[in-house]
Amino acid sequence: MDNQPPSFGGPTPPGVPAPTEAHRRSPVMVWGVVAAVVSAAAGVASAVAAFTGGSPHPSAAPATSVVAPAPAPDPATAATATAKPAPTPAAGVSVRWTGKVVLGMEGIDLAQVPPAKGDSLPFFQPAAQRSGSSGMAVRGPSALWTEAGEPTAQGCRDLLLTQQHKEVDVVAGDRVCVVDESSPIGLLKVTKTHYSQGSYGELDVEVTIWDLRLKG
Repeated sequence: MDNQPPSFGGPTPPGVPAPTEAHRRSPVMVWGVVAAVVSAAAGVASAVAAFTGGSPHPSAAPATSVVAPAPAPDPATAATATAKPAPTPAAGVSVRWTGKVVLGMEGIDLAQVPPAKGDSLPFFQPAAQRSGSSGMAVRGPSALWTEAGEPTAQGCRDLLLTQQHKEVDVVAGDRVCVVDESSPIGLLKVTKTHYSQGSYGELDVEVTIWDLRLKG
C-alpha cells in the first residue's frame, strides 16, 4: 500500500501554492490554508456584489403605504357648521332734530322742531346762565355726560333718571343731557361759552333731540 500522508483540504484552490510535505504536516500551515480559502471566497462574493449593484443580497421592495381617502363631508352637517344666526336688528331711536343753537336765558323748547326760543316768562328750559365770576351753566333738568363713548338716547335717559340736577356748570367741550317735563330728551354739546354776552351770558351749542321721552 502507498504510504502517502492523508490529504487535509482536497484539491488546492486556484491561486494558492501547493503545500509541500512539511506544510502538510504543520497544523499552523493547515489553518493558513483554510484562511486563504475563506479570503478567496470573500473576494468572489465582493466581486459579485459590485457587479449586482453593491449588495450581495437583493434589496427588499419598498413598502407601499395605502392612505384611505377622507370621507366626503355630510352636506347637512356642513350646512349646520357654517350657518350663523341672523343678527338681531338694533332697536335704535330716531333723531327728531339736530343743529346749532345760541342758548341764552330764554331757553329753547325741545318739543318743537326746530326748537323755538322763549319770548316771554316763564322761559323754556334748558337755558343758559352765568355761574360765579366767569363761569357758565345750563339751567333746567340736566345731567353731565362723563362717559368716554358718544352719548346715546338711552344713555341720556338713564343718566337723567339717576343723576339729574337742576343746573350744571359747563365749559367748552362738555356734553349735557337735557329734558323739560314731558319733552323729548336732548343733548347739548357746548362749543363755546360767552360770559359777557346777553343778560345772563350765552352758550354756543350743538343740539340733538331724540324721539325718546323720560317717562312713558
